[in-house]
Amino acid sequence: MVFFYQFMLGLFASIFVAAAAFVFQWLTVSGALAAILCGTLVIGFGPWYSIFLIGFFFASSGIIGLLKKMRSQPESAVLAKGARRDAKQVFANIAPSIFALLLAFWTKEPLFLWGFVAGIASCTADTWGSEIGVLSPSPPCHLLTGKKLPPGLSGGVSWLGTAASLAGSLAITGLFAAALWLNGKPFSFDLWLTLTALGFCGSLLDSLLGATIQVRYQCPVCHQYTEKKVHHDVATKQFGGLSFVTNEGVNLLTSIVIVTLTVCFFYLKMSTAS
Repeated sequence: MVFFYQFMLGLFASIFVAAAAFVFQWLTVSGALAAILCGTLVIGFGPWYSIFLIGFFFASSGIIGLLKKMRSQPESAVLAKGARRDAKQVFANIAPSIFALLLAFWTKEPLFLWGFVAGIASCTADTWGSEIGVLSPSPPCHLLTGKKLPPGLSGGVSWLGTAASLAGSLAITGLFAAALWLNGKPFSFDLWLTLTALGFCGSLLDSLLGATIQVRYQCPVCHQYTEKKVHHDVATKQFGGLSFVTNEGVNLLTSIVIVTLTVCFFYLKMSTAS
C-alpha cells in the first residue's frame, strides 16, 4: 500500500512539474509526457532524494534556457531542434539512468544507484556545457582539430563550456552527498570524486562523439556548418559523421556508456575489496 501511495504521489507531482515546464516552454507536449513517465518511475522506485537530482537537471536546464532567450541566440542557426525538449531528447538523456535506478530497486545493489547518479551528473554536465558554453565571448573550437566552429555546433568546446560542465557534475554529486548526509548514510570522498569525474567525462565523451560520428551538414548558400537538413530554405549537404547518428543518438550512447562504466567500475572495485 505504501508503494501505491508513493507511486501515485510520483504521478501527480510529475504532472504538475511537467505542466509547469510546458507552460514555461521548457518542454514540448511529447517532452512533458515523457517527463511525467520518467518522474513517476523515479519517485515510485527510487529513494526520496532521487527526484531532486532529476528535478534539478530539468529545472536548471530550463532556467538556463530561459535566461538565454533574453539575448541573441547564434546557435539557433545550427541546431536541428529548438530549445524545448521533446520526448526523444528526454529519453535519450535519462532513460539509461532510470533503468539503472530500477535495477537498484530490484537488486538492492548500491552500484546501480551510483550508476543513476553518474548518468544524471553526465546529462547535467553536458547540458550546462552546451547551454552556457555558447555564451562564451570566444568561438568554440573543434575538440580534435582545434578549428573554430559556430556556437552550439556539436563537437565544439570552450573554456566557459568546460567549466560549466564541471560545475554541472559537481552540482548533482553535491546534492547526492547532501541527501545521503541528511539520511544518515555514509558517503566517502572517493565516491563523490569518482561520480563527479564520471559525470564530467560524460560531457567530454558527448563532445568527442559529436565531433566524430554525429552527422553534420553544410549550407550551400552561406557555407555554415549546421545540424539542420534545411538551411535558408535550401537542402544542406552532409559534411561529416554518420547519417543515422543524430544529437539524440549521441546523448543516448553517452548516457549508456557512463551508466555502464560506473556500474562496472564499482563492481570491480567491490569485487577486488572482497
